[in-house]
Amino acid sequence: MYAADEHNSGPPLSQRPDIKTVIAERPIQAVSASRDLRTEFFRLWAVPLILSGIGCVFTILPIANAFRTPDHNKDYAIWYRAGRSILAGEPLYLRMMGGETEYMYPPTAAVLFYAPLSILGPVLFVVVLGLLNAASWAFCVWAATILVKEKWNGEPFWAALASGLSIAPYVWDIQLLGQLNLLLLAMTLAAFVLLRNQRPIMCSVLFGTAVALKAFPLPAIAYFIVRRKWIAVAASVVSIVAMVWLIPGVVRGLERNTKEVKHWAAMMIGDQSGETMAARSEIGFTRRNQSLIAVSHRLLRHVNAGNPNKDLYVNVVDISPKIAQIVGYGLCLLLGLLLLIACRFNFGPTPQCEGVEIAMVCTLVPLCSPLSWTYFFCWLLPGWTAIIFWANNPVLTTQTRRFAKYGAVVAALFIISAVSEQIDPTLQAYGVTAFGSVMLFLTLAYVRFNLPDRICGLDQSAGGR
Repeated sequence: MYAADEHNSGPPLSQRPDIKTVIAERPIQAVSASRDLRTEFFRLWAVPLILSGIGCVFTILPIANAFRTPDHNKDYAIWYRAGRSILAGEPLYLRMMGGETEYMYPPTAAVLFYAPLSILGPVLFVVVLGLLNAASWAFCVWAATILVKEKWNGEPFWAALASGLSIAPYVWDIQLLGQLNLLLLAMTLAAFVLLRNQRPIMCSVLFGTAVALKAFPLPAIAYFIVRRKWIAVAASVVSIVAMVWLIPGVVRGLERNTKEVKHWAAMMIGDQSGETMAARSEIGFTRRNQSLIAVSHRLLRHVNAGNPNKDLYVNVVDISPKIAQIVGYGLCLLLGLLLLIACRFNFGPTPQCEGVEIAMVCTLVPLCSPLSWTYFFCWLLPGWTAIIFWANNPVLTTQTRRFAKYGAVVAALFIISAVSEQIDPTLQAYGVTAFGSVMLFLTLAYVRFNLPDRICGLDQSAGGR
């Protein structure tokens, strides 16, 4: 019996490790495991935490303004007043500012977002919006990386951080003003992630909500159409109608909400003569608006490109407003055609191709919106993420990588030159932010057109035939 016990109990005592050695090694293993955990945590969370932290720092000034002058706290004050108007049962589009309607967005944001948030008071109103935007910044980097690289591992650290910091000046503007464009980008990128994971209904609900909050992302639905994601298209339309008309109508009354939606639509898209620019005709033609439509008007018409109190003209010819309007929209259609050609009319065959295409779509959105203030170009983040990834990817030819790097440098120089408007607004009046964004789009188009066949899945499809 003792022999059997000795046989089952393991190696002989003489061959067993010394107990002192085992005890000494355990702390070393624990330290190594702890170090691995810290390394993993840093790798996955360093960039999101850094960006969120910077976003929170950017919120300090508007929070201070909310304490000192809550009625004059940039757009925060407008959103707060809109929310209070909803709670008081007052008309949403009655208040005027400089002869134009103060609140210029669909009723959805005011009814479902600003109204409940305004109950907290002006200070907490700003705090919540600021934290939401800070978190959106980190999420956008994560989602853009997922779409471009198919995974998030935080590596290389410099690339992830650089793509996030590429839009830091726009995030500062967003936090200072209290705008939602970064949140809209986060919602749209999340919708694309859901679409990739075969969840078209959830994708459409999220995208429809983003459009209902602010119609700005609407052009992105064209990508659903060319991808023939008909369930996503139909569900997006239903979601938009529900979020703009039905749900606010339940809160405000369908008849009243219908009138306000009609008022908003007439204000924003009712006049396409070129004489007005959505609901901001006084400043919509100035250098503050970097959409292709506005740039076309400034370069082709004798319109004031400077501030209302200081005239500035940069037009090279003087044509009619209608023709200038047509040219602007024609440029948007031309860039859309280039997207089709760059994809060779074969959309999203693989996740790698899809990531570049989504980056191109996000770059087009601010360019093709009638109103695109400078901070709208936070939507360039997916484009910069894609360029940083592919310009250093050995899968591409040396020539393609070289062109991607040169194109990115030219685009960056155009965009950075916009800072000169703090001294002289002339360059921005000519549209350097818009031209830089167009250069980024063209660079992405070149990369997409030159992706190897094996990346686009063409080798496999050829073999299958």
